[in-house]
Amino acid sequence: MKPAKKVLHFQSEESIIKTINRFCYAIAISAGFDVVMYAFLGLYSMCIPVTVVGLLFLSFVYLNKKSHYKISRVAIIVTTNVGVLAFSAFLGFSSGIFFFLFAAPHLIYLLYNFKQKQSIYICIASYLATFVATYIIDQHHLVQNIVLPKENINTIYIINFSISFILSFILITFFARNNSMVSEMLIEANTSLKEKQINLENEIIEKNKINTQLLKTVKEKEILLSEIHHRVKNNLAVISGLIELQNFYVKDEKASVTLKESINRIKSIAVLHEKFYESKTLEKIEIASYVDELIYYIKLSFSNQLANIEIHTEIDDIELSMANALPFSLLLNELITNSYKHAFNKKPNGNIYISFVKEQNKLVLNFKDDGCGFDLSKFDKESTLGMNLIEAFSNQLKGKTTFESEKNRGAEFKLQFESEGTKVKEYAQV
Repeated sequence: MKPAKKVLHFQSEESIIKTINRFCYAIAISAGFDVVMYAFLGLYSMCIPVTVVGLLFLSFVYLNKKSHYKISRVAIIVTTNVGVLAFSAFLGFSSGIFFFLFAAPHLIYLLYNFKQKQSIYICIASYLATFVATYIIDQHHLVQNIVLPKENINTIYIINFSISFILSFILITFFARNNSMVSEMLIEANTSLKEKQINLENEIIEKNKINTQLLKTVKEKEILLSEIHHRVKNNLAVISGLIELQNFYVKDEKASVTLKESINRIKSIAVLHEKFYESKTLEKIEIASYVDELIYYIKLSFSNQLANIEIHTEIDDIELSMANALPFSLLLNELITNSYKHAFNKKPNGNIYISFVKEQNKLVLNFKDDGCGFDLSKFDKESTLGMNLIEAFSNQLKGKTTFESEKNRGAEFKLQFESEGTKVKEYAQV
């Protein structure tokens, strides 16, 4: 098993408070040592204030445990300043109490963050003022000192120097250890980041290879799909040509008309495949251009018809997939073909109106002619192939249809079905 990675984090507020508490314990212990020293020297009057100082530092630990961190910090600064000033005043400058001020900068940086510049400056100024005040009091004898033998003064001097030196060493060691830990953490974090960067670069390279391969595969599939549409269109053109050739040898007029209708249906599908392999995405085609081409081929097939028929289109910029485009194209082919065949037999001219628009999330096809029309009540749609196909293709589109017609007033067919993410731009009028 791989060893668990070390979790790296910088010095937290909780760990700093623990360090401050340890410092307070150290002061309390040193105060206890001073009490023993003063008692040994016979300075019993000094034992009480030193004991008070020790108890005060223990109370600061209690404040920290109660989360009164700000009060504790200020109290430590005030106590050290007042303690040094008071003991120096009564024992004299030569007692070496001022040595504790040399540990003050380390103590300040222990209590306050480097970003708290104002608090740091105020604390340093207070310790400097304490040192100056101690020196002035001693030089001008503003306070009556306790007269001690020279041997006792020297002993107190050495002990205060030693304790202040030890406290300074402890604080310096703490900061050195903390800096070392931070450096190690930064080095390890930097190493970890480099490893992650290398891994990320390798992942990016691998993903780029995969993307390149996917793009290549997609391109190959697009080419293949385009080729399929192209070949289907060619095959349908061959079939259409064979039926047209066969139609030359058909003498029966009804059979000839049936073959022409079949040719139109085949051509409507062939044009559809042509539009698909010409499209950019191979997924959808624009219906407007398809309808124009479909109308063109139907007009050619009925070019011998005497009636002059105009076809008017209003097509939104709508795209359809093959699933919907195929039944839609065959449906429209049947509608136009039926109008050509039956609506204008007794009229010299006429109009066909084709509208295909998007309304909210619905696509609406509206087909209308102004031909002779017929009586719907007497019409049997099941007897005609065209109407059956129209109904079948409408069902394929899962659409709702309405059909209206009156004699001599034309006919109108309306189909409404679900949109499949189509987009609408401007009308294209033919």
